[in-house]
Amino acid sequence: MIPIEPSPVYNTDSTPNEGTTYEASQHSIGKNDIDDDARKIVYRLQRAGFKAYIVGGGVRDILIGKTPKDFDISTDATPREIKSLFRNCRIIGRRFKLAHIFFSHGKAIEVSTFRDLVEASEPSDGEQASPVANDNTYGTEATDAVRRDLTINGLFLDVSTMEIIDYVGGMQDLKEGVVRVIGVPEIRFKEDPVRMLRVVRHSARNGFSIERSCWSAIIEHSSWITQCSQVRVFDELKKDFSSGCFLTILSLLGDTGLLEHILPELLENNARLLSAESDFSQCLEKIDDLVLTGEDISPTVVLTIIALFTAGDSIWLRDLADMLPQASDLGERLGACFTRLVVPRKEREKIQMLLSLWSRVRDTPVRDFKPGAYRRSALLPELLGLLEVACLSREDIQRLHLLKSLLSDEAAGHHDNERHDRYPNHRRR
Repeated sequence: MIPIEPSPVYNTDSTPNEGTTYEASQHSIGKNDIDDDARKIVYRLQRAGFKAYIVGGGVRDILIGKTPKDFDISTDATPREIKSLFRNCRIIGRRFKLAHIFFSHGKAIEVSTFRDLVEASEPSDGEQASPVANDNTYGTEATDAVRRDLTINGLFLDVSTMEIIDYVGGMQDLKEGVVRVIGVPEIRFKEDPVRMLRVVRHSARNGFSIERSCWSAIIEHSSWITQCSQVRVFDELKKDFSSGCFLTILSLLGDTGLLEHILPELLENNARLLSAESDFSQCLEKIDDLVLTGEDISPTVVLTIIALFTAGDSIWLRDLADMLPQASDLGERLGACFTRLVVPRKEREKIQMLLSLWSRVRDTPVRDFKPGAYRRSALLPELLGLLEVACLSREDIQRLHLLKSLLSDEAAGHHDNERHDRYPNHRRR
């Protein structure tokens, strides 16, 4: 995204201010936009005499017309005080304690206590840089807002009055479509380099520009991402696999210099894999399209596409597919992938198994193809996803439909069995 000039407001100072209050008539959020359980938590905290707000991404997403994946709550109640009010509460975390309040079907809502402003400490050798010396120092809603990463994530919604309190200029940045770090970008990125990935994510997902001083700081200090736990970097990047804009995110990571420290394989040969004509780009575009239509694409499928193209020596999918059956050194080739990105060993094993399955399916003539042979495969959902993304011929489409029919028949049979178990004496007339 093209960076914009920095605003003189909120850009170089991370001290809290009085904030701007937007009444219900001044924004687009209604009570029905808020999750019922989240509202109940806020109301119970407020009845107990505490302050409580919906914060962060939930507020941001509704304001830009998206449906939030979850709702987070921030309060002046301590974790122990929260737990005393909710029997379905569990306190988690070491560095900063959070309360998770659980509901049916595995649903959990995170409730955090307002954080205070504390100076960052220099990490010792081998220790990951930490944003603060003591995260369990509690503060006010104003200090908590300033502690957040981006202005668009620093908005507080009071569901009892439906007022939004803005301490960091987030409302204006949402209106203008700007991703801006709260405070001085260099300082905030040194505290936690993962923030650079989040800037790129929110820019790509929302089509927002990146504020110029923030953009410059990422380009200048992109190597700081190597100071983070590489497991954490992998977990952060994995969130983008199912974003519906992963190809755009990779392109932005390349423009900022971050990709060189995460997936440098994609930059080889003048980044030809990321070129518009590359089948790699076409596959990622198809993944993004499937995600946007509601398809559930496993992270293993995305990693397998990356591994397939980086292990081979072609930008054309057909060349790579033809290479697989003859690749006796497939495991060795795949082992050379992900030189910087720390992909877990189990995930690497799944990638190799999935590519072997994919090659086996494609090598079987349609007339001889027996979908039932794959019924018990633990990777059947991933195989379907890979066939959907890496479809090369009419025969591939036929095999995909046969496998989907197998799943549909099994789902129908499972439904009939449930019905029989529920009504064992029911006779069909």
